[in-house]
Amino acid sequence: MKRVIFCLIMCSLNLQVVLSQDSDRWNGTTEQKVSGLMTIWAQTKFSFPHRARLDEINWDSTVQSFIPKAIEAADVKSYYNILLELTALLNDSHTEVIPPWGRFMPDYDIPPIEIGLIDEKFYILRTGNTEEIKIQEIVPGLEILEVNDGITVKKFFDENVLKYHSRGSRQADYSALLYYLLYDHKDKKARIKVRDLNNEIRNIEISRNANSGEGKPFLYNFIKYLFAGTIESRIQADSIVYINLPNFESNNKNVRDDFIKLIDELDLSAVKGMIIDLRYNMGGSHSIMQPIVSCLIDEPVKSPTNHYFHYTAANIPWQKPAISWDKKEQVIMPREGKRYNGPIALLIGPYTHSSSEDMVIELSQRENCVTIGEPTSGGAGGKLSFPLPGGGKFNTSTFKATYPDGKEYMFKGIQPDILIYKTLSDVIKDQDPVKDKALKVLKSH
Repeated sequence: MKRVIFCLIMCSLNLQVVLSQDSDRWNGTTEQKVSGLMTIWAQTKFSFPHRARLDEINWDSTVQSFIPKAIEAADVKSYYNILLELTALLNDSHTEVIPPWGRFMPDYDIPPIEIGLIDEKFYILRTGNTEEIKIQEIVPGLEILEVNDGITVKKFFDENVLKYHSRGSRQADYSALLYYLLYDHKDKKARIKVRDLNNEIRNIEISRNANSGEGKPFLYNFIKYLFAGTIESRIQADSIVYINLPNFESNNKNVRDDFIKLIDELDLSAVKGMIIDLRYNMGGSHSIMQPIVSCLIDEPVKSPTNHYFHYTAANIPWQKPAISWDKKEQVIMPREGKRYNGPIALLIGPYTHSSSEDMVIELSQRENCVTIGEPTSGGAGGKLSFPLPGGGKFNTSTFKATYPDGKEYMFKGIQPDILIYKTLSDVIKDQDPVKDKALKVLKSH
């Protein structure tokens, strides 16, 4: 094993200058393929903070077993599928391979339907408004049984999606990654077997034209909110304010600025409660999120603690641990000026991820704050990026996070104070039981 690793490292070093000068061009040589694999091996070994996971999968031996696969890859697509398969074993939402074409293949698409998991079954939650959908009576509430002529949907999802992608927790995998369930070339129709609302089983063929078909593109909710430009807000009954925080993307200063503007313009003495919807907020930058938290606290609150390690090779011959741990702690102070200190209901779910989970932990320390919904994603990490052959890149986590008191939530998610799962009946009737519960809770204050 040591000899193999040494030879591969020397191969990578010999190619370093050439690849750095021409890293965007794919030539498919053995040296190029091995160099990309070794980038992932080395940066994971010396940057990835979840050390127990590396031991569980025997990282060195696992990477060694992928060497023949990488060398035999017929083209850039199959090569990157092998790298995706390898990094999926790390089971971390901030550690990933991004192919040269990004997260979405050129000329690939999905049908205009959104899929979700309810009671361990795969259901259509939302649909577009195409003629094809109308003619085949594809409506919310249809259960998907099989994909591609006889493959059970669970087996297909495991072998074609989870093999190459991971979000770190089961609830995160079975939410955002369902986007890829019917993802394929736009010229190929998706073939699925469904059970309809009358309990009848039938076959459906539907075009993959969510983004290239007739009319307005059909987007999964989490993608719609990922690209939303600012907050949504409205006054509900009984002077309860509803605010949707769609994302904390670093280039989306409108989310932060418009929230602060809303706080400054509201008559806060008349506000009886505030609903903050984070259910599709997949995180982003603390520079966007923390000023919002500052508007909602009267006392300092602690951010999650970040844990990171130092590797000291000299300790090995001295018979000391090579790895030592350090931590970063942070406190958020109340803003100067207007602040809201009344009751808050935070709506959370499996898409609530990274810095939006930080917000949940921070605001949960204030009085009169309740979390409602489903467990969050359970992800944190601070990405560090490295170039891969052909123009792709490898991102790795650099720290793990806990509650300020050391309690774990990564890979588990933050558990809500009030647990509510959407039911099939809710989907069919287009109801929002989580928001309804929040209104009920706040009205009782």
